[in-house]
Amino acid sequence: MKKILILVIPILFLSSCVVYYKTEDVRKTIVSNVNTAKENQSSTDNDYRDKLDAYQWLEGYILNKNLEPFKSITKHKNEMSKSYEALRLKTDEIKALQFTFESLAKGKKKIKSDEEIWQDFKEIKKNMKRISAEIDRLNPKYAAASNALGNAISNSHFKILNKNELKTNIENNISQLRESSESTRIKITRYRRELDNAKNKIADSTYTQRSEMLNQMDQLLSGTENTQTDIQSALAELLKPLMLRSRNEIWTGKNTTTQKNIQIIQDGISQIKETQALFNKLASSLNENTGE
Repeated sequence: MKKILILVIPILFLSSCVVYYKTEDVRKTIVSNVNTAKENQSSTDNDYRDKLDAYQWLEGYILNKNLEPFKSITKHKNEMSKSYEALRLKTDEIKALQFTFESLAKGKKKIKSDEEIWQDFKEIKKNMKRISAEIDRLNPKYAAASNALGNAISNSHFKILNKNELKTNIENNISQLRESSESTRIKITRYRRELDNAKNKIADSTYTQRSEMLNQMDQLLSGTENTQTDIQSALAELLKPLMLRSRNEIWTGKNTTTQKNIQIIQDGISQIKETQALFNKLASSLNENTGE
């Protein structure tokens, strides 16, 4: 950060102990100080927007904001915001001093010690020096708070996943599950047709037993389709625009909606695989009973 210069302007003397400042000399010094303050503030504004955006992006994924490490991350964010606001107010104050000076010096080439505005100008000079020193003190304080927030996020257990890779991986699993479900549906239809064709050739008890097995297989398939719907909903939640904030990455880790939805997806896939194993066991038993 550039430091703001102390307001030092040559004092010129007139007769009868009247001193004066050239208005243009004063103006140049004030403009230089204000421009330096604005430049520093612009850099601070950009950093603050970036850090706040990163915090708010992560915040959107947090389930319980009172749990660590997000609780500490929020504390660092609040410290950064406090430092930023203090610095912004001081920058506004120094810009206001420039406005006050221009109002007082309007139409004047000199500011003389025997004029009423002399004391006002001395006050501007004193305040410019004081505020400039405060800005120089606040700049490193803000930088430290900003770095602390960045480090708190980077060193937490929260990590970033690539949206497209995650989406492709989950959709591949869903596609395989759909193909398996369709194959299962075809098998059930075939088994029912074969059972109906054999109805008059087998005992009623056998027919009833096989019908119950097919009904159970139907229920398993229906449950699988419901689970697939839950998986799709969890994936949609992961990829909704509000969460992504125009990014191709997703925050994950303990206490995040990402972890919650990924867990739903993983549990759903595991549940479907278990159901498929049970279905295959029933199908094998049905085949044995039909002599296949």
